[in-house]
Amino acid sequence: MKKLFSLIAIIVLTSCSDDVKFNNPGFQGFRDDILFRGIDVKAYQSTSGAITIQALAQDEEVNLNIASSAIGTYYLGTTNPSNRATYISSFGGNDLSYATDPTSGSVARVEAAMVSGGTSYTSDCTQQAGGQYTCGSSHATTTTGSGIGLTVSLITNSGVVTSVRVASPGNNYMAGDLITVTGGDNNAQFRVLNVEGSNGDIEITENIGGTITGTFKFNAVKNNSNPFGNNVVNFQNGAFYKIPLIPMP
Repeated sequence: MKKLFSLIAIIVLTSCSDDVKFNNPGFQGFRDDILFRGIDVKAYQSTSGAITIQALAQDEEVNLNIASSAIGTYYLGTTNPSNRATYISSFGGNDLSYATDPTSGSVARVEAAMVSGGTSYTSDCTQQAGGQYTCGSSHATTTTGSGIGLTVSLITNSGVVTSVRVASPGNNYMAGDLITVTGGDNNAQFRVLNVEGSNGDIEITENIGGTITGTFKFNAVKNNSNPFGNNVVNFQNGAFYKIPLIPMP
């Protein structure tokens, strides 16, 4: 039964990808494991270069806001409001609204660049062939920030922390929290990028011929007072394909 389920999942996901490529333009993804497909899709570009992709379906709407049209990955749920995803539904007149706005939660990602590398730290990870790191069971504890319980694995160079990996995500943290790593001289610091309740990314893979192509996934928290509906909506395996760029109205 497990093998049959895996085979079905692979077929479904492959079909999703193929459908997007054959629909020109196309926009779709899985909302809480249910297929969302945009019927009316537009990509607006402002004079500053920012992009808003709007996908409308019956009783549903997804908006992807991106700071730039440049190829690359844009993270959601951070302190940068220019990168944001929203979802609105009105099934049966029951209005629900979600957004990847900063909220408190367990740490999902930390910023890649350290605020301070500190001194006299010991690495918890070993670099393997090919550049990948294997991290052991020894983790550094942290202080500061709005939450508790975050631990990290350290990658160091001559006692300076060059990057960290989340080992235990803790809880009640906020995007932008400044975290201090214990150990060494207690002076290594980094920032929380986003948390598990509100996160995700939009990747632009192609911007050519006046059209934009890419992928997306996100968790967004409910931001209206409607008591119905889940507190978080999840989108996975999202893709947009050759959406024409038009000037922002």
